[in-house]
Amino acid sequence: MKIVAQAAGAVAAALVVATAGANVCQAATVDLNTAVLTGGASFIAGGSRIMFDPNIAGETATFTLPSIPGTQYSIQVTGQNNQSSSFFQFLVDPDGPGPSGFIQLGNNVNFGNGFNTITLATFTDLGTSDFFRIVNGGTGNSGGQISGLSITAVPLPAALPLFAAGVGLLGLVGRRRKRKAIATA
Repeated sequence: MKIVAQAAGAVAAALVVATAGANVCQAATVDLNTAVLTGGASFIAGGSRIMFDPNIAGETATFTLPSIPGTQYSIQVTGQNNQSSSFFQFLVDPDGPGPSGFIQLGNNVNFGNGFNTITLATFTDLGTSDFFRIVNGGTGNSGGQISGLSITAVPLPAALPLFAAGVGLLGLVGRRRKRKAIATA
């Protein structure tokens, strides 16, 4: 039994080291120039920002994001609104061209004065590409702008592989005991 406990400790230590490196994620910056713009939204500042026209609600910027099915993602957006009655909506279609359609990640978001970054709700990807859409709205929209967009894969909790290894090890010990009991019977 002491050998099994030592083996379990070694497996656990190896898994902790392996998952610690695997769970380090970096945000991938999305090129704003890849957006498909509708309704009057336009690129400004050499393509480094997207501007939504004042008092015209419903303009959109839609991005196609490559992804891995089953992975959870988080999107960070940097933007600004100069009036409290101006806002953005953020939607994602987690299976891209598939049948699921858009779901809300952020509704009536106002960045406030100056450029601020927000993190939207996480979502689980269903296809090999996703559509991400930004829609402006509100009365008194003062020409809100988006200056940055990034996407991050949400890492697997470090304890999950360790838990799976522990359960597997318990199953192995139980199987060994069962065989031993059958052999002595």
